[in-house]
Amino acid sequence: MSLSRLTIDSALILLIDDTPDNLRLLAKILESHGFKVKKTVSGKMAIQAAQIEPPDLILLDINMPEINGYEVCQQLKLQEKTANIPIIFISALDQITDKIKAFELGGVDYITKPFQESEVLARVQNQLIIYEQRKMLVAQNKHLQQEIQERQQAQADLQELNRCFEQQIIQRTAELQRSLEFEERLKRITDIVRDSLDETQIWQAAVAELVVGLELDCCYATICTNDLKTCAVAYEYNKDSETDWGITCIKQIKSWVEFPTTMRKKHSTQFCWYFLNGEDEIERKYAILLCQIFDNQKTLGSLWLFKSAGKAFDELEVRLVKQLANQCAIALRQARLYQAAQAQVEELQKLNQLKDDFLCSISHELRNPIANIQSFIQLLETELTSLNHHNPKISQYLVILHESCQGELQLIQDLLDLQYLNAEFYPLQFTTINLCDWIPYTIEVFIIQSQQQHQNLQIQLPPDLPLLTTDISSLSRILRELVKNACKYTPAGETITITASHQNNHLHLCVLNSGVEIPEAELSHIFDKFYRIPNIGHLTSGGTGLGLALVKKLVEHLGGSIFVESRPREICFTLVLPLLTECNYRGERV
Repeated sequence: MSLSRLTIDSALILLIDDTPDNLRLLAKILESHGFKVKKTVSGKMAIQAAQIEPPDLILLDINMPEINGYEVCQQLKLQEKTANIPIIFISALDQITDKIKAFELGGVDYITKPFQESEVLARVQNQLIIYEQRKMLVAQNKHLQQEIQERQQAQADLQELNRCFEQQIIQRTAELQRSLEFEERLKRITDIVRDSLDETQIWQAAVAELVVGLELDCCYATICTNDLKTCAVAYEYNKDSETDWGITCIKQIKSWVEFPTTMRKKHSTQFCWYFLNGEDEIERKYAILLCQIFDNQKTLGSLWLFKSAGKAFDELEVRLVKQLANQCAIALRQARLYQAAQAQVEELQKLNQLKDDFLCSISHELRNPIANIQSFIQLLETELTSLNHHNPKISQYLVILHESCQGELQLIQDLLDLQYLNAEFYPLQFTTINLCDWIPYTIEVFIIQSQQQHQNLQIQLPPDLPLLTTDISSLSRILRELVKNACKYTPAGETITITASHQNNHLHLCVLNSGVEIPEAELSHIFDKFYRIPNIGHLTSGGTGLGLALVKKLVEHLGGSIFVESRPREICFTLVLPLLTECNYRGERV
């Protein structure tokens, strides 16, 4: 709705004039144009009417009995309800002084009698528009004031909120910093206790770090029985020179009847304790945090933390102590398992030493009588020859006895060699050799044996094979054992091949025999002592059962490695040895 339309439809105008004809004329003019009009001939009655129902505009005559228009205007302006109502003065007086006085008292316009209808309507409408605009402006100002207040309040609230946020940020930053310090301390303690297998060091690290990190007055680590009734102090730290009061306090707490039952249900508990020393009557009040160290529901020990009663343990500190207790439980379990394992290792070492001593002793004890038997066999052969007594069966028996003695002596020698290798008493003497010349000479006896067994033994070596620096005695025994093993299990008509190659500064020496295979399940046991592969080939296994075990030990003694492969109708043993330079092998094995 427009402002002019609102003025016509709803404006209320109060007419004040002691002349009824003037009132009727003005009322007729205004009402004919849609204004609402109230009339009064008395100034006093006009003041009361304006208070009861404040009009939108007042047309006020100056010359009235009892109280003139100026006085009415003054009183209306003094009252809150009517102070802002626009007043148009009506008078026959046309002096400048009268008009100035009217404006000075608060009038907004001045109409001179006799008045013209068009002038009255124009001045009335103009003042109503101004009045409405003023009211709108006042309302807008009021709204703006309210909005300003709201914004100021919002700004104050925002400042308060920012202040709270800043405090929270500072507090949270401090908490995070403290949490990071605790995490770093926990990591440091964890690294110490995790890497240690000494219980005393574990307790010491835990107690020392807790005292420094949590600013404790004292801290105790106790080893408890599972019923929590008795405990022994594993490690302690007390800032006070008097160390007995803490132990006394712990004893008093543990003497509480319900203590074991209560602590079995809790990982940790915090309480205040009042302690009075009977001798010097010194009062001590402490906040105490007790944290149990469990291992599969078994109590390993406890951590007792003491600080001044006014400084309770907060959630972060309790969490740190719990995490530390868990790490201590893991470390203690590891330490005790290590101690048990060490005890078992020592016991096994003792048993192994007894076994080695027994084998060495029995080997020496057996060597002499077997050597004597072999000597007497030779004497017996000599006597039979001198008597010209040729009995085929006796000769056969003597051959069997001789071979049996040789086998037993070889077994004893293999056992002694294994013991020497295990004890690292087997010396190495390095020599540089040419394999192309050395291998045929070393296995010459097996070349003859293979021909007698209708086997084909081949040596395939490249001409550019580098020289090898090694212990000839050990390598000779390795090669002979591998070739002897191949001759034993290779069927007639099959081939035994010895090859060598140079790869990555290492020598690969292979002994390959055809016509036979090793079951996959047996490959992992091939180098075990006294192990014989069942049902391999068409020959009996024979031997001491220590040959390949001795080969593996000798290879390791030379700093090399050996492995076996079973292919279709083919077995291959591969020996890998480092190619040593002069500076590598002089005086010691690499």
